[in-house]
Amino acid sequence: MAHQAAWSKGMYCMKGLPGKEDWDNMLPVYPQYMLTKEDWWFQHDRGCDKVPPPAGHYLELPAGGSFTVEIAQNRAFTTFGKNSKFNGYYGGPQQLKRGDEECVIDPNLHTPSQALAPGTVFAISYQNSIDKVTPENLVVFTVRYHTPWQRLTSYDVPKDLPPCPPGGCTCAWG
Repeated sequence: MAHQAAWSKGMYCMKGLPGKEDWDNMLPVYPQYMLTKEDWWFQHDRGCDKVPPPAGHYLELPAGGSFTVEIAQNRAFTTFGKNSKFNGYYGGPQQLKRGDEECVIDPNLHTPSQALAPGTVFAISYQNSIDKVTPENLVVFTVRYHTPWQRLTSYDVPKDLPPCPPGGCTCAWG
């Protein structure tokens, strides 16, 4: 997967670690390597699992509709950064930089074209506490092929997706 995150107002670790408003936040994006499941699960190693979104901030999942997130390698390249006026690719018009094998390396997408982008998914767990989410109760409910590529990316929600319990659900992107 490219070094990107799906940014939304209802995400964990969006502003960085507690006590600091990090406008240049990349914590949700850094690669995870050589970690135990306990450490990589919901990015425990960097503390992201302990930084929930503010009360009342959710990623709305309208059954039968769609929702949009901002895929970027840094909070600064989204409307959640200090400069909220962005368009096109990650943070404005730019020439894509390619590596030796023609893969796009800036932004860090690891694919030569949108047609070859592997796709991304959202999964849902009907647990309102991240500590209760397990691989067994986390289920993929939407797929967007040929992503990541654009900053603004929309996902379809099944019309029969059950509502979340009081306190919300927990979602994961990958």
